[in-house]
Amino acid sequence: MAFSDVIPYLNQADASLFAAGEQIFAAGDHGTAMYFILSGEVRITVDGRELDYLHPGQVFGEMALADNLVRSATATAVSASQLVPIHKQQFADLTQHLPTFASEVMSIMSVRLRRYMEDEVNRLRLEEELAIGQKIQLSLLPESCPDIPGWHFAASYQAARQVGGDFYDFIADSHHPDLLHLVIADVTGKGVPAAMFMAVCRTIIRTEAQNGRSPADLLMRTNQQLRHETRSLPFLTAFFGTLNLKTGQLIYAIGGHDRPYWVQARSGGVPQLTGHGMLLGAFPAIHLEEYQITLAPGDNLILYTDGVTEARCEDELFDEDRLEAVIAGHATASASEMADAILQAVNQFIGSQPQSDDLTLVIIQRDSRDPTPL
Repeated sequence: MAFSDVIPYLNQADASLFAAGEQIFAAGDHGTAMYFILSGEVRITVDGRELDYLHPGQVFGEMALADNLVRSATATAVSASQLVPIHKQQFADLTQHLPTFASEVMSIMSVRLRRYMEDEVNRLRLEEELAIGQKIQLSLLPESCPDIPGWHFAASYQAARQVGGDFYDFIADSHHPDLLHLVIADVTGKGVPAAMFMAVCRTIIRTEAQNGRSPADLLMRTNQQLRHETRSLPFLTAFFGTLNLKTGQLIYAIGGHDRPYWVQARSGGVPQLTGHGMLLGAFPAIHLEEYQITLAPGDNLILYTDGVTEARCEDELFDEDRLEAVIAGHATASASEMADAILQAVNQFIGSQPQSDDLTLVIIQRDSRDPTPL
């Protein structure tokens, strides 16, 4: 059936004009007519996914003639468009003059329904695969925080999507039972690629941690291994520290990661740790400095990824000032209470807006009653 065959039977006086970008109807609207495109282009979408892209001589919205249900898709004019509505009686008149018009519309309905069903099946399959990926990724994170006399730990991980690129770890030293390795890291990007790269980075860091490397040496070795990859990969920021559970001594290095906060119970100060360093995987050779502090009884160490400080409310960031204020206001709280306070403050700040980045938080607290001498 040709475009010119239909034109004489349309009431072009009823034609409506829609500007480029203007919505013709939305999913959920009630409709009683289909539309014939005289000029312009129209995009049909379902849940933001494009189902069809139409040109002059094509029709859409035909389901409104077949049932009394609401629209199942959204139609938007891509360019300035002139559309003629076709109601049930007009459709009946058209089929009398052009019997092939009805079969043409039925064919269009069949193709679109089939395409929609295929898209829905693919979408459900993708959701299932992402759910599996999420379970795998969560299995790579610690099942629980360490239970060590004299110490308290809390951790939280929230991916911006079903899977993400943040990770943290507590790694017991197989050669020195008094040492605990602490890791928090952030892969650039989000989603499946970041999650896959995260798994690679975790494996490298865990392996190197058992080789007796110092924190700076471990991160530089991680950088070398990532650079051996010839493919284009994301980058990694990381904090790695080795904590002596008997003395509270922490030796650490920072590879381009956000500097942790140190809550000092004795002085009441909340400084950020010294150091910054370069991110990993971007340059062939990097040099990282190593630093040392001693956590006294009652002290806290707050590790976090930039999903905390860069949480966004419109054009404003949560930033370090807000984070520092929350930490200072809960300086005497338990590790879990500190974590809850920070997460609550971030969630209140962003409100109903979607989370813009993966968010990870780790709190290490030395028991204020720890009798171990410094």
